[in-house]
Amino acid sequence: MESECDIILLSYENPLLLKKCVMSILEHTRTRSTLIVVDNGSRDPEVKKYLDKIHGNDIVDIEKVFCEENTGFAKGMNKGLRLADAPFVCLLNNDCVVTGGWIEEMISVAETRADIGLVNPQSSTFGSYPDHSVLINEHAKLLTDKKGRYVELGHAIGFACLIKREVIDKIGYLDEAYEGVCYEDTDFSVRAHNAGYISVMAEGAYVFHKEQASRRGLEGKEEIYSRNKKIFEDRWGKLIRVLYMDNTRDIYDQVEVKRDYEALKGLARQRVAVHVWIMDRYSTRKGGAGLDNVEADKHADISIELRLPRLVRLQLLWALLAKKKKYDAVILQQGFIARLAGFFGSFRGTEIFILRPERLISGKSGDIFDLKKPAPFVEYLRKNE
Repeated sequence: MESECDIILLSYENPLLLKKCVMSILEHTRTRSTLIVVDNGSRDPEVKKYLDKIHGNDIVDIEKVFCEENTGFAKGMNKGLRLADAPFVCLLNNDCVVTGGWIEEMISVAETRADIGLVNPQSSTFGSYPDHSVLINEHAKLLTDKKGRYVELGHAIGFACLIKREVIDKIGYLDEAYEGVCYEDTDFSVRAHNAGYISVMAEGAYVFHKEQASRRGLEGKEEIYSRNKKIFEDRWGKLIRVLYMDNTRDIYDQVEVKRDYEALKGLARQRVAVHVWIMDRYSTRKGGAGLDNVEADKHADISIELRLPRLVRLQLLWALLAKKKKYDAVILQQGFIARLAGFFGSFRGTEIFILRPERLISGKSGDIFDLKKPAPFVEYLRKNE
């Protein structure tokens, strides 16, 4: 029987991590799969000894590829990708432990929409950790009520990433210009987005990721990160940060809040981190409380905070002057707060944009942008970074 999913497991040293990862795959995978283990030049003899003796089971076949040297994440994964031919491919690090239903749920989410191209599982990478006394698989069972649900991501992360075969057919493999590890998965996600696909996180699938374990001891990590970051930003531009605040409406106006959120999702898909401040004028809650009840498909790069109107001026000034990472743009209603923001924002190069009807905005240049068609607005911001 042909595989429905090819799992590309990149191995490098750490035989104990590798054993835990492979054992979890064999135990918890119920979809017909081929596990392609690419060993990236491990020098520890225990790694090869273990790989030589492992075999698949009735559901998971195992193939092995041995590299003479550590070729880095992109080149190593690509060796496996070139052997893969299943309808789905899953990239997986050796410092991961998968749980029941992991691949099945990611595939199920991928099949809900034609434009979902890349899927991550819920994970410690996204802040979902088991309590101290709870086993990983028990923690995963707590997420069963979230099956079928997903959060859109600005980009997928390569630690455990399901990819539709059609995406690879359209955009190719990971770009090997990114040596070592980092940014190759972000680059792949951007290319997929430009081809019409989105990345999501399946909330009902769980993979524990012992982050950095597979690259601990890697020489020149900082230099590798800086080099790859420059390649990425020269190609795609830096991440843009935008604050959006319409202080004429509040959280109780759910219809308009949802419309704003849907419009801002287009902005987030342009590699923009969007902070939304919503007024909560009747609540006794402190300004800044998180909001979970916007009835819309969520995007991870849009954060929503509630603000008390009587405090919002001071909070805005603090955000403009003291925030470690500056906002590239602040979008808000015309008025005293906008004039105040324009004055103080100029000290750090933050441009103020005024909200107009139908979610149009205008800046100091006089240009008018449509938030429902955000590409020209983001291009303007990147040119003026």
